[in-house]
Amino acid sequence: MSAVVYRAPLLTPRSADRLDAWADGGLRVRDGRIEAAGDFDAVMVLGEAAVESLDGVLVPGFADVHIHWVQFPVRGAFEEELMPWLREYIWPEEMRYADQDFARAAAQRFFAATVRAGTVMGMSYSSVHAAATHIADEARVGDWMVGDVVMEHGAPEALTRASVHDAAELNARAAGIGPDRYVVTPRFALNCTPALMAALGDFARAGGYRVQTHLSESPGEIREVLREFPDAEDYTDVYDRAGLLGPRSVLGHCIHLSPREWSVLRARGSWIAHCPSSNEALDSGRMDLDTVRRLDIPYALASDVGAGSSHSLLHVMQRFLEIHRAAGVEVSATEALYRATLAGAECMGRGAVAGSLDAGKRADFVLLPRPAGGFLPEAWIEEWTRGAMAELETRPLATWIAGERHAPPAT
Repeated sequence: MSAVVYRAPLLTPRSADRLDAWADGGLRVRDGRIEAAGDFDAVMVLGEAAVESLDGVLVPGFADVHIHWVQFPVRGAFEEELMPWLREYIWPEEMRYADQDFARAAAQRFFAATVRAGTVMGMSYSSVHAAATHIADEARVGDWMVGDVVMEHGAPEALTRASVHDAAELNARAAGIGPDRYVVTPRFALNCTPALMAALGDFARAGGYRVQTHLSESPGEIREVLREFPDAEDYTDVYDRAGLLGPRSVLGHCIHLSPREWSVLRARGSWIAHCPSSNEALDSGRMDLDTVRRLDIPYALASDVGAGSSHSLLHVMQRFLEIHRAAGVEVSATEALYRATLAGAECMGRGAVAGSLDAGKRADFVLLPRPAGGFLPEAWIEEWTRGAMAELETRPLATWIAGERHAPPAT
């Protein structure tokens, strides 16, 4: 297949405080991979290629490392606190995924919406139903990891009965997807016994699986966890005793942690899925970004739909910037873009193959409108995050995954 060079300004983050940018950029793509990225003239000397000039700016595709695809239909349905919200809206909605026809239609809508918003990869929670998880894996558009939530108790019987109850059953469910795309997913401590969590931890380590769960999202949740596990030092200790914490663990929220808990996360090398829009919607609090930075705990941004009201990572970036700035914490647009792209790929173990516009990586990228004025990358990122939620969900002009253009279709 011949190479194509996409000509447009290019922006690609390297870290939280470093961004590479080319005003007249060229992105050379062949067979779904990036062959080169940089100044257009420098890229063109590498050999013959078709040139497609684009009216916009190219950035890496977005990565969402904490989202519930089965909650997409009820995003924006809020209660004032996490636990009542789960019982009133979320668990009844997730029961519907026992119906495979319903699950299949819902998966198609979810992936159509996420790719339209520029999301090319992510980690998603499914329902308890094995068939629904496999349907999501088959319907995925992009590089997605997914796992059935484990809910042994503490929820309606229709959910707990359909859940995994031991490692052998989990192995049977995960085998058809494999460790590259299946995630071990204890929903949270209140749905699992210590014995089952320990079995899940053993299974994940032995098979090389990633783990995703929730940690310290709301004060009410924490109180219930400490009542349920009176021997634990704190919420984090519940997971640590079960062997669920490590560099392949992705913990949603991490808002109300003690100094001891922060130290444990640092020692274990666990990732945080930072969900500012979700935390704002449920009034859960604000993650202590100063402590996360001081301890160098890795984190990436995530939408947490359905508590998050939008699947758009541009919207998540907006809330990240506004919420932390309102608290007096200095955050930059470059950091927001990094945490929504390359950091997410690194969190998923994909940093070597995705997440930035680099030679050898998968050709996943998004075309965004070019703001008026001169070549001002930091200001451009700020501009892309401004606007109403619905605007941000459709702001991307086009999305490419492995070199193939997706929504909206080429005209």
